[in-house]
Amino acid sequence: MRTVGQILKEAREQKVYTLEQVEKAIKIRKELLVALESDNYKKLPPPTFVRGFIKNYASFLGLDAGKLLAIFRREFAEDRHKPYVMDAFSNPVETPRFKLTPNQLIGGVVVLIVLSFFVYLWVQYRGLVGAPQLVITSPQDQMTVSDPNLEVIGKTDTEVKVLVNSQEIQVDSEGNFKEQITLPSQVNKITIDAISKFGQKTEIERTVYLKR
Repeated sequence: MRTVGQILKEAREQKVYTLEQVEKAIKIRKELLVALESDNYKKLPPPTFVRGFIKNYASFLGLDAGKLLAIFRREFAEDRHKPYVMDAFSNPVETPRFKLTPNQLIGGVVVLIVLSFFVYLWVQYRGLVGAPQLVITSPQDQMTVSDPNLEVIGKTDTEVKVLVNSQEIQVDSEGNFKEQITLPSQVNKITIDAISKFGQKTEIERTVYLKR
């Protein structure tokens, strides 16, 4: 019985194709075609690849790929034909490790400086056009107390002036403030203003009921 390699070689020669023409047409290297036609499986990659070679080669020559693959399965025994390991499989290309070059380092520093500059501009812009933040933790709105002495506690931005009922109170370096006031009546409206050095203002009102 003729082998797969003999059938492929005879068909190629009948159609007057050179190995170079086949190589160009089906993208299989000439040395692999030679090994396939000579049934030299030791010079070929594992069977999975060989089956693909046979299928493409048979299709190009107009042969029945199914019959050729059946012959290949009968004649090929992995215990007798150790497949050839191609260089591409035995010596895979190593992925180069990342290496920081001086140019990359300088570029990174420049990018960091530029980003820092824009962040600074954004903070300055917010300070110029944005009203300061103001958080009041005490008293709560609509609360009722029995002691006329009440603490106003809160937090704002740094370098901000805080007024409680139009009276300026002390603010620490982190924007925290605490001030004790006296409730004059049963229904008391407390107004807290935070005013930036550029004149922007945030105002919060609290209504506190004094139970006598």
